[in-house]
Amino acid sequence: MQLVLSVFALTVATLTVILAARRLLDFGSQLVYARLVAVGGMVAFSSGRKESVEGPEYYVHFEVGGPGVFHNVTVDLLGLPEFAEAPVSPAPRATMSARDDPIDWTFTVPAGEAASDAWVMVCWIRSHFEGIDSEAIAQRLNDSQLYEWRWFTEPTRFVRTGIRHLARRYPRRSTRAMRELSLYGRWRRTTSSSPSDLIGPADSPPPVRR
Repeated sequence: MQLVLSVFALTVATLTVILAARRLLDFGSQLVYARLVAVGGMVAFSSGRKESVEGPEYYVHFEVGGPGVFHNVTVDLLGLPEFAEAPVSPAPRATMSARDDPIDWTFTVPAGEAASDAWVMVCWIRSHFEGIDSEAIAQRLNDSQLYEWRWFTEPTRFVRTGIRHLARRYPRRSTRAMRELSLYGRWRRTTSSSPSDLIGPADSPPPVRR
């Protein structure tokens, strides 16, 4: 009995150390990511619906600002039913910076129901230190919430791989969702998708000195 308790305590301690290390690495990754976003450039993205004489249309606007250079920029419409004919996407940009014209795309979908599950996605590649990394943002046609793709760190992938392996090896009803756990990344909601939260200094007067 004492041996079982010792093994259990050692397992709990090992998992605690792994989770603590993961949190520290995630915190460091967030600091690096914020620095890269601040130094490497920024993007402006908007998507929505507008009415026209021929019916509802959808538009996408994407532009790059700051000193960064974005490579292999693509804009695609995904999630349409198999029977629906997808509109022609804009031509990919080999490179895109603040000096380049923005991407403006207006398109229509075959039917209103076809737009219920469709979404627009913008992907690009940027240089991070001595390597490269792919990034993406996405938004559903009938929703204003903007999402960004976040890759998992190596410790997170290790933990999630172990969880998925155990869930598949010992299937239970409570672990059904863990069997299909994603290992490499996920869509994360951005902090804000409302234009009212993006008011800059031109719309905010400085404080009045009293």
